[in-house]
Amino acid sequence: MRIRTGIVGLQSVYWPDAFANCLKFISEAELVACTSMSVDPGLISISLGKTPEEYAAQYGIRLYHDSTEMIQKEGLDAVCICAKHTEIVNFIEQVAPLDVDIYIAKPMATTLEAADRIVKAVRNNNLIATSGTTERFDGGIREAYQRFKSGTIGELISIRALHQHGNINSFPKDDWYWDEEQGGPELSLIWYAADIVRWFADSEVVRVYAEYDNYLSENSPFMDNGKVILRFENRVIGSIDIYFSVEGFQFPSYEIELVGTTGGIRTQQSVYEGTLFTSEGVSNFYRTQNNNLLDEMRHWIQCCIDKTDPELAIEDARRVIELCLATRQSARMHTPIALP
Repeated sequence: MRIRTGIVGLQSVYWPDAFANCLKFISEAELVACTSMSVDPGLISISLGKTPEEYAAQYGIRLYHDSTEMIQKEGLDAVCICAKHTEIVNFIEQVAPLDVDIYIAKPMATTLEAADRIVKAVRNNNLIATSGTTERFDGGIREAYQRFKSGTIGELISIRALHQHGNINSFPKDDWYWDEEQGGPELSLIWYAADIVRWFADSEVVRVYAEYDNYLSENSPFMDNGKVILRFENRVIGSIDIYFSVEGFQFPSYEIELVGTTGGIRTQQSVYEGTLFTSEGVSNFYRTQNNNLLDEMRHWIQCCIDKTDPELAIEDARRVIELCLATRQSARMHTPIALP
């Protein structure tokens, strides 16, 4: 079985090309069309670096300007949605009744109200939906998770997650990412680490405290460094480090540190080995070098075929948004924030 797919929204620096390249590589997927959502071609060119026509020609697919027309005429089974974060909910509510499964570029919303609307649209229409990318499909982190779940380090006591994503200057100056309304790194970068700590802790956050500041990004309206402390229902303590000011030197993009009752694990994206610490000594495990977006999208496509929920269910994506918004509130108020 092959899943007929399309791209909804082209006004993005990264996602349209990333989605298309992955779908072209997945044998179970057939990329057949894209839609500009009637966005001004000039704005699309600023972000994407090419016109909608050039994009469609590059991937050998048909170009539409309306998502409903594209889905119905092409008989699509699934779509990847990439657009301004504030507009994604409207796209989803528009296409959800068309019985088309959905992969949503993270973060899927900038408010909890919008996230709730997305969950409602997905569940009311019995869709297979997820939001990504996440760090869950990174080879080293996945190996660390499997070793942790097998009991190698006992019960989890604390977890630290790092996410480094370069700096805002990689985005064109007229791109919508610079707009405060779109959430910036508070949502799009904390997303990665917030999901990972929830995944490992297997528990919900009950309290969060965050500190942000802008140190090196003079023209940015956002923080470029952040520290977050988390307390989970099951007593696990978590922390998150966010770096968005790295330029001119190499630094790991992902890093995980776990401390349990009988051992610990560390792994980072930029080295070939993870490290396991136990009473038997220190040992290394091979870190799989993989394309985590490709692996995550392959997983989603298989879920579309099997009609099963992806590993990151849409409700989990909503809870990650809730946590990201709580860190924003804490940083602004300089006080811990309790979550429901």
